[in-house]
Amino acid sequence: MKHRSLYFSLLVLLALLLALGGCASGDGREAALISAENVSGDLIYSIYAGNTVTITGYTGTARDLILPDKIDTRPVTSIAADAFANCKSIVHLTIGKYVKTIGDGAFYGCDGLVELVIGGKVTTIGADAFGACTSLNRVVIGDQVTMLGNSAFAGCISLTEVELGAGLRTLPNGCFAGCTSLLNVKMGKRITEIEEEAFYQCESLLHIAFGESVERIGARAFSYCSALLDAELGGNIVSVGEQAFFRCAAMERLALGDKLRELGDGVFCGCLALTDVTIPAKLTTIGASTFEETPWLAAQTEEFLIVGNGILLRYNGRGGEVRIPETVKSVSDAFVGCTTLTSVIVGDKVTAIGAYAFYGCPSLTAVALGNKVASIGYFAFADCGALAAVSYPGSEKKFGEIAIASGNEALTGAAISYKAS
Repeated sequence: MKHRSLYFSLLVLLALLLALGGCASGDGREAALISAENVSGDLIYSIYAGNTVTITGYTGTARDLILPDKIDTRPVTSIAADAFANCKSIVHLTIGKYVKTIGDGAFYGCDGLVELVIGGKVTTIGADAFGACTSLNRVVIGDQVTMLGNSAFAGCISLTEVELGAGLRTLPNGCFAGCTSLLNVKMGKRITEIEEEAFYQCESLLHIAFGESVERIGARAFSYCSALLDAELGGNIVSVGEQAFFRCAAMERLALGDKLRELGDGVFCGCLALTDVTIPAKLTTIGASTFEETPWLAAQTEEFLIVGNGILLRYNGRGGEVRIPETVKSVSDAFVGCTTLTSVIVGDKVTAIGAYAFYGCPSLTAVALGNKVASIGYFAFADCGALAAVSYPGSEKKFGEIAIASGNEALTGAAISYKAS
């Protein structure tokens, strides 16, 4: 009996040691589960190795919910995914002082919650954690928070004010998308990137101050922010993704900073009030339709509108045979729909022909490419049915090294003449 008892004890000890091998110890590993489905009042919780507690569910109907710092002497360190999802009764929420992690969807659909201050030791807020909290009107995120999940506050339609702490480096995809009442955002001083659709359709947002830390703005980050009046894209911003400010119909003024190098497709397309634009001299890339449907672009009447670091943004000439100026280094969608263009000579300084550059030029029959062209964007020569001859001053091998995107069959299918070997 003693040997059997000793054998059993050794098995238990071995199992415990194996379990402890997965405990969180500061190296990112998850703690081992000790017991689940425990109950304390209206709270359901799990106990993990390290004597910590995660709240996993709630059965109550409290209006003022105060989460405990500890349960049975064990610190409450996390709130599990969906733990309080769709709890309609919660109006005021106090998070325990030891909580570090708020899981995905933890308070999703708590549409009675009106104000939220996340401080203490919270470092992580999961995806959709407070999504669709439709009564939430103010959010303060403390300096300890370093990670905010995708769509964390998406669809909070009553949210008017947001204060972001100094711990955040990234505003993730869709984090405040559809917050249609949002008026004021105090940007954290260390945020370097605003990811795609972060403020998508925040149609009440009037101003946004990006600060000196922001370097990148993702695709559609501010699309349909129809009340936004101006954008100061200064500081350290180097790139702005496609349609980032699409249909910001009230925007009147745009100042692009000296470090900006790239504007994606359609960034300011449909900004119907935009008349004042400052473009930095070192900007190297402007995508297709970036300034389409803006009064500013409509007011530019020079034959060759060249901006930034030699970007041909628009051709306003009569067509026929056109020689691109020697100062041009890249061609945006400058010739879209130029029905009178018959031939074009691309200068030797041009390295890139952008997407849709010559799209819809039905009379274009001949193209002479410069010897430095390294890339041709998608559909750059689409709908150019008459294109029959292409000349290239380099070898056939070098022409084959040009990165030619899809939709350029009119170019590649034409008769191509190369420099004699």
